[in-house]
Amino acid sequence: MASSPLPAFSVSVEESGPGYRVTVGGPGGSRNYEIAGPDQGDYANFFRALADDHGTRLPHAFAGAAEADDGGGRWQPLLTENVAPTILSGYGDPAVLKTDCGYFLVATSNDAPNAFPILRSDDLLHWHHEGFAFPEGQQPGWAAQGVRRADFWAPEMAQVDDEYWLCYTARQQSNVLAIGLAKSDSPTGPWRDLGRPLLTGPAVDLPADAPGESGVTTTGVIDSHLFIDSNGDRFLFWKSDSNGLWPRPLATLLRDHPHLIGELFDREEDRRTAAFAGAIVGWANSRRPMERFFLMQPLIDAALANWPRVRDALESCGLADAFLHALVTPVFGARIAEDGGSLAGEPAIVLRNDLDWEGHLIEGPFVTHEAGRYWMFYAGNDFSTPAYGIGVAVADHPLGPYRKQPAPLLKSTREWLAPGHASVAPGLDGSPQLFFHAFHPGTGGYNVFRALLTARLRFGTETVEIA
Repeated sequence: MASSPLPAFSVSVEESGPGYRVTVGGPGGSRNYEIAGPDQGDYANFFRALADDHGTRLPHAFAGAAEADDGGGRWQPLLTENVAPTILSGYGDPAVLKTDCGYFLVATSNDAPNAFPILRSDDLLHWHHEGFAFPEGQQPGWAAQGVRRADFWAPEMAQVDDEYWLCYTARQQSNVLAIGLAKSDSPTGPWRDLGRPLLTGPAVDLPADAPGESGVTTTGVIDSHLFIDSNGDRFLFWKSDSNGLWPRPLATLLRDHPHLIGELFDREEDRRTAAFAGAIVGWANSRRPMERFFLMQPLIDAALANWPRVRDALESCGLADAFLHALVTPVFGARIAEDGGSLAGEPAIVLRNDLDWEGHLIEGPFVTHEAGRYWMFYAGNDFSTPAYGIGVAVADHPLGPYRKQPAPLLKSTREWLAPGHASVAPGLDGSPQLFFHAFHPGTGGYNVFRALLTARLRFGTETVEIA
């Protein structure tokens, strides 16, 4: 337990136009703040001012450049700006598919009016915007729509016999994330959605000692990937979104038992950040899903910076079981039916976060068959921070068991931050290339532009490296 006095905060919030007026009492005295709006950048500016006044953790976007990593010199930028005014935040979660008609790219659109931009290229250098999978007004009826309500994430296109299938994540009307599937005769659409989610998450009975979250809830599912093996076998992979369940319960726990702050954190800025999260969590519980994430971001950053200590402290305090369901984010795999309308087998856990660099989550699985093995690329840690990176694991069957390389294949550099959510496609010479997104330096977060980059791959029998 830290010997210095534990920090204490008081918070009151009033709505003010599109934003909020916040009064904070804390180590720096009583201060008033204006949060201009409900977007991540608005909250980041608030937390920057809070750090200046009260000594909490500075948002990562203002914390300076990442450490140099010479691996970034072998990354080739392909798209570094929006190529059309209707593409609002770039090319996050990029999925590249090579066809007889050229290369096609589909990417995340978040809450933009038009869902999932589709781009085409013949040479991987010049890209043409071909439209959207779901233009404004044509989104699936089961999915929530509208700015600051919808979330259309991580689309991926696969060629299945004479059709193209598009799997994707969308937020249901209930606000829970689910996986959808649509079909088309062309990579550019029009797309025929199933008219319902292909896959939803299970109901989870949270224990009574999970503060603020006890009872039955539904875990979202995200980041679907379709893998078609050389023999025609079809597999679907996806990730449980359980990582969204722990930050607010942890903040509630620290609010109700502030002595635990000293057990989990030793740096003063992190202890103050944890105390402030406890003071704001009641208000955070009333906000929309993405705003809850924005409000808990400093606590998430602090927990990830101290991840082994936080995890071990919860275990030593006998509280790990209350958070275990959320501290582990499994990637599942299963065979998918011939018509793509359902699973054809029981889901199996094929990967989970168990390396320190991965922090509280892994996501974005993508499987490819190279050198006689099955390789799963995945992303780990928080997507909006420089700690995000790309890992890889190898197996002898699409459903594993997978053996991870211990270190990330790609991590942040001075030129590019938070490389993640990769896909693999043959390059112009037929050799495999990795396609992934990254933020420009000093940026990061929801609805912030992400560039498309590529790197060549070299596969061995047990490891893969950037060529």
